[in-house]
Amino acid sequence: MTDTETRSEPDAPPQHSGRVRSIAATLVFAIAVALLPVGLVAYWGYRTVTNTEAYLATVQPLAYDEEVQDALATTITAKIQEQIDPEALVEQIFAGLIEKLPALQALVPVVTGAIDSLIAQVVDRLVRSDQFKELWDVANISAQKGLMAILQGREDGAVSLQGDQVVLDITAVIDQVKAGLVEKGFDAAANISIPVQGRYIVLLEAPQLAQIRTIYAFTSPIASYLVWFVLALFILAIVLARQRPRMVAWTGGAIVVVGVILTVALNIGRSAFVNELKGTPFGEASEVFWATLLRFLYDATASAIALGLILVVIGLYLCDARWAVQLRSSVNALADKVAATITSGPIENSGVWVANNARYLRAGVFVIFAIILLIGNNIDLARTIWAAVIALILLAVIAVWVAAGRRQPEAVGV
Repeated sequence: MTDTETRSEPDAPPQHSGRVRSIAATLVFAIAVALLPVGLVAYWGYRTVTNTEAYLATVQPLAYDEEVQDALATTITAKIQEQIDPEALVEQIFAGLIEKLPALQALVPVVTGAIDSLIAQVVDRLVRSDQFKELWDVANISAQKGLMAILQGREDGAVSLQGDQVVLDITAVIDQVKAGLVEKGFDAAANISIPVQGRYIVLLEAPQLAQIRTIYAFTSPIASYLVWFVLALFILAIVLARQRPRMVAWTGGAIVVVGVILTVALNIGRSAFVNELKGTPFGEASEVFWATLLRFLYDATASAIALGLILVVIGLYLCDARWAVQLRSSVNALADKVAATITSGPIENSGVWVANNARYLRAGVFVIFAIILLIGNNIDLARTIWAAVIALILLAVIAVWVAAGRRQPEAVGV
């Protein structure tokens, strides 16, 4: 056996191990990229639909929006007028008199119009009152619980399933309008009896509800954790990678691409939603509905794009390219100049310890960045930017402190 062969054998296992790590890192990275959009959407669904408090916080602003109020007033007025049928009601009230005095028949349209106007006035006042805002909260809590009951196969709540239709019980709203009509002097409204079917508004057709329930049954246990699992996969891919800065950059780029794709998909969905409601009472409010209900998902995609760009910058800054090495040298030189202005004392003396533990301190900055990013369990763009700024400031402080420590002969760290 030659000396060359003797020297090459010990190198084989590390090379094989390195290839295995590279393959594993690539596989984990691919899985994370594939699951990221699913994780973001699943987390939005968990936070917006399945969590009562979060759902209510999401839809509460709709009750204060003027376009939504107009749409609700138009819809509720038409629904009640349809069920009350003012013309039939007037003819019923005046029936005996009209037989005796046929000339009164000419007053029926006038009185009918007055009743229609009164109903519209009462409904409009109701939807703009504080009373309606309280009713809105109660109705939406019931609606959310009803939707969850449908998804879980139960048939209770304000929202229920009738055949292939998901319907909303508006009995409480009708009762409020009847009370308002009586208050306005229309005492006959108290005796109005609306059939059971007339107390429901069809929200959507659901012929594939069984499939939706099946999907919910499988995804609900992991919906709140999937996005964090995906982030853990990205971190694992970085740890396994032989060239970690490159993997950091690739991770950032993938997150940016996923964020852009989701943003485009959301905008396409918004256009389809707006077109679907065009010409209906909710046409003018469609934009507000879409933006409000999907606010968290829009925030999450914007934050993902910002976070991805940050990771791309970090990965490129830490790579082995000549320009990156020169840039790091320039940053260190600048830190040395700043450190040179610091007089001898505690900062310079402690700089030895900081220089020897710089790697752990930088890891701590990353932890602080993650904590700030995730505070409140609600990812948004502003918090992402502020977290990045704070992290950058802390890293700059560490760099200067390390430079001060390098001036001491005891420093052996980074």
